[in-house]
Amino acid sequence: MPPNPPPRPPTTEKHVPATGDTPRRGGPILLAAFPRPVAVPLPESGVEVGREWLARAGLPDSKVSTSHLRFRRAGGQVEIEDLNSSNYTWVNGGRLAPYTPAVLVDGAILRIGGSLLVYRADFEGPLQPQPPLGGLAGPWTLGRVRARLDALRARPVHSVLLQGETGTGKELLAREVASALGRPKERFVAVNITSIPREMFEAHLFGSVRGAYSGSVQTNLGVIREQDHGAVFLDEIGDLAPDLQPKLLRLLENREVHAIGAPRPVPVDVSLIAATNRGLEEMVKHDSFRRDLLARFPVRIALPPLRSRPEDLFAVLTSLWPRDLPPLDASFIQVEAVELLMLQTWLNNVRDLVSVIANIDPTVPVKRSALLMVFGVEASAVAPTPLPAFEALERALTACNENKVQAAKRLGISRPALLRLLKKREAARSAAPPSQKT
Repeated sequence: MPPNPPPRPPTTEKHVPATGDTPRRGGPILLAAFPRPVAVPLPESGVEVGREWLARAGLPDSKVSTSHLRFRRAGGQVEIEDLNSSNYTWVNGGRLAPYTPAVLVDGAILRIGGSLLVYRADFEGPLQPQPPLGGLAGPWTLGRVRARLDALRARPVHSVLLQGETGTGKELLAREVASALGRPKERFVAVNITSIPREMFEAHLFGSVRGAYSGSVQTNLGVIREQDHGAVFLDEIGDLAPDLQPKLLRLLENREVHAIGAPRPVPVDVSLIAATNRGLEEMVKHDSFRRDLLARFPVRIALPPLRSRPEDLFAVLTSLWPRDLPPLDASFIQVEAVELLMLQTWLNNVRDLVSVIANIDPTVPVKRSALLMVFGVEASAVAPTPLPAFEALERALTACNENKVQAAKRLGISRPALLRLLKKREAARSAAPPSQKT
């Protein structure tokens, strides 16, 4: 009988996906961000790996060579080396020279064939991607946030402080906190501190009785009493004026509100969830935020910025994709385009990503060239923040001598989409004050 043929490497049609949800104590790993979230174990040091190695982890990729690269561990470091592969190996947007090892640092972004992976030197989370946390997408990096929410479910408190940069999703997290505290979804209200005139702050939050001040023609319960047995989200608490902070402190200390003009305070049962993008501890040192007020928030949850979690970037992008269009997947966006997005600094976090989506035509496949036009940079550069849509439009029209067909191609959008953008620009110019029109 002829000998049994050797087993064939897994293909895109036949592969064994990763299973299980085993927690880890920490260690190096590769977390795939694109085309799907998969945890890819590092191979043994010095072993040549490629297509079969990725397929075994549940990430089949026909663009990866059979012998594509190898990793070495030495002296506490991990090195990566390309083995003269067909489609090369890229680290943080730069192509590795063949047979030239490079040290991987935590958070390094690897492009191997059509896959994007992020190297984590000490990953402690589960090896299976996690589902969205309410409106927050984060298959890999929201583990600590989930743990804090679980702790709140086990031992509820009255007040919670959320910390994070602008655009990290603090209001979305506030809704999850309210749910963890057992507050009904319909009894949640968000209040932005900066939107309340300082002279109206006390009446707006705590209420007033009829005739308490000039213009007070009816009794006002105030936001806190209206949300009794619910939750109130106070955004931008770091911008609360120092002379108004004691009024909020009284609520947190006594769990009661005293309406303006009322003879006595009224007890309330409200969960107070505050948020800030400022460093309150530093503000306490400079006497711009009360130490005793900060102490009334025993539980504090921090949301990481988008630039620190590139392994979640594609999942966040798909969650923001227009709902009236087919879901975004790997067939509709270039791997190089996703890589470019993962390399951004995102100073305004998700708000910048929303701006990118608004500045491209989501009905045509997303290419790297289209994103570069939005960012307003040359093909070899990486931009930190996107340009406004109209500025990108003006640059494209100027570069193409006002030829709309060529400008549309340069922007990576269809001609009808460009015409719609032109109409929006003219409408914006018509609505602008005379001093701002050009």
